[in-house]
Formats: sequence, C-alpha cells, structure tokens
Amino acid sequence: MFQQCSMFGIMNLIGCWFGAMPCCHGAGGLYKFGGRSGGCVALLGVAKLVLGLVLGSSLVKILDQFPVGVLGVILLFDGIELTMCSRDMNSKEESVVMLICTTISLVGSSAALGFLCGIFAS
Repeated sequence: MFQQCSMFGIMNLIGCWFGAMPCCHGAGGLYKFGGRSGGCVALLGVAKLVLGLVLGSSLVKILDQFPVGVLGVILLFDGIELTMCSRDMNSKEESVVMLICTTISLVGSSAALGFLCGIFAS
C-alpha cells in the first residue's frame, strides 16, 4: 500500500509542473459523483489530512475493526471498475500495451514497474 501511495505522491509532484490534475484512488469516484475540477481532489486531500491530524492513532483503531470481508467486496468492485478502461481501447496495439502493464504490475508486484514497461511498450 505504501508503495502505491508514494507512487501517487511522486506522480502528483512531477505532474503538477505539466498541468496534470492531482489524482489518487478516490479521484475517479469524485468525478463519478459530480466533481469536475482539480478543486474537488484538493478538497478530498484536505479532508483526509484533517481527519488524520484530528483523529490520529484512534483512526487506526477504528480501521482495524473494519471487517476484512467487506474490504474484499470493495476491492472486487474497485477491480471491476478499473477493468472498465479496457472499453476505451481502440486498437489491438493499445490492448496489448494495457495487457503488458497489467501483467507486469501483477507479476512484479509493482505498479511503477508496470507503468514503465507500458511507456516503453507504447
């Protein structure tokens, strides 16, 4: 989890200089529920920061009590949602690049490695 979070952080720090909108795991959901600008992602970040600073270690205790089965179902639906991007592939070449990225990310246990292989494959 830390590896993904740090990857998002690095991506956001570099991307901001090129006009990229900040993104994280929650960014797609914000768009789905009406957020249409980078401001909604910034508000999400501020809300998470305040929540972490105010609740601190007690938040960890609350999250430890969260049922693992519910997390599994959330992960299942998140995975289904992420696979929906395959509908946007217009050619076999794009599909192959996506397949390479996914395979390398899963086998190598690193989203960064899959991302780099996808850049070189395209």
